[in-house]
Parts: sequence; C-alpha cells; structure tokens
Amino acid sequence: MDNEFPNFAALRTAKAENIDYRIVVRRGARTGNAIVMAPHGGKIEPRTSLITETIAGRDLDMYCFEGLMPESNRELHITSRNFDEESALELLRTKSTVVAVHGRHDRDDPLAVYMGGKDAALISEIAVRLQEAGFKTKKDDHPFPGIHDLNIVNRGLTGKGAQLEVPFSLRQRLGTEPELLEKFCGAVRKAIEIIDARNGSIVS
Repeated sequence: MDNEFPNFAALRTAKAENIDYRIVVRRGARTGNAIVMAPHGGKIEPRTSLITETIAGRDLDMYCFEGLMPESNRELHITSRNFDEESALELLRTKSTVVAVHGRHDRDDPLAVYMGGKDAALISEIAVRLQEAGFKTKKDDHPFPGIHDLNIVNRGLTGKGAQLEVPFSLRQRLGTEPELLEKFCGAVRKAIEIIDARNGSIVS
C-alpha cells in the first residue's frame, strides 16, 4: 500500500495509543520458546487477533497490534518487513518458534491458508496438521512468501518463522463457528508444540 506508515515511529507520531490502536502482550503460563503474533490485528485484518488468542490459549506468549478506529483501520497497516514496534522485537529476541497470523483477500481462492516464512519445518508441520483437520493450505505460488529477513515473523532467535495468510471467507467462518475455530487453532497449536519441543532442545 502506498499510504501505509513506513515504520512504527511514524505511526506513533500520527496516531494515539489506546484510541486509534493498542498493543496487547500476554505472557503465557508456560512462557517458553514459542510466540503467536497478529501484527495487523483488531480491525486492520479482522479476526486475526481472535485466531492468535485462541492458538496461544493460556499457555503460549501472544502479541497483537490492533486497530481500534471506527473506520479506515487499513491506515494502520505497517508491512511485515517494516514492522518494528519495540515490544514485539523485545519479545522475539527470546523466541525460537514464531507464528504470525495475517488476513488476506479471498480473490479467487477463498479456502486456502497461504503459508509463508523461512521456518520450513514449522510451515510443513502446520500445513500437515491443518490438512488433517480438513483445511486447505498452499505453500508455494502465492504472493505472500514471507521470506524477507526483516519480516517480523523471521526476527526471532533462529531468524525464521511461519506466516499464515488466512482468507477473508475463512476468517468470517472462524469468527462465527466456535467449533471450527477450535479445530483450526488446535491444529496450529499442535504443530507449534511439536516444533517448539524440538527447538527448545536445540536452544537450551
């Protein structure tokens, strides 16, 4: 987007915290190596905060940057490679398993979750678990590869993470069908737990 903020400092100068936007950081009961993030949460990419919160549950660390404005929340979108809000970066410095939840337009594919990021093992594990739960995923040949080094999902301890681009129609359903939400988020959560255990043994 041509009119989006180039970084968080520019956004903070123009917008008011807790009026136009808010930052939600929740430390999990078993604070460890994993974090789930929604850098375009709230009204920016609707229901990405809900998905993030549900995946994290009470156990995993969670970060959401949320739009609160009555309208035009897309103004608050900072592209992932420029997203440099300090509390997010501070959290990421301690995390080896990073998942970022985004929302995309349906375009001609209202079902598939587009998988991106540099953590091939985590991406593959999430894709397998989602497919087992009945969801469609796509890892290649889409416009959201998420492989830039400065992409917020790749700024954890290992320099790699997994990015989920969830289509609008699926987000609508996840917001209104609690069982479907639990199925989706449970699948992602299972993948995180598997990879987090593996990463923890490497990092520790």
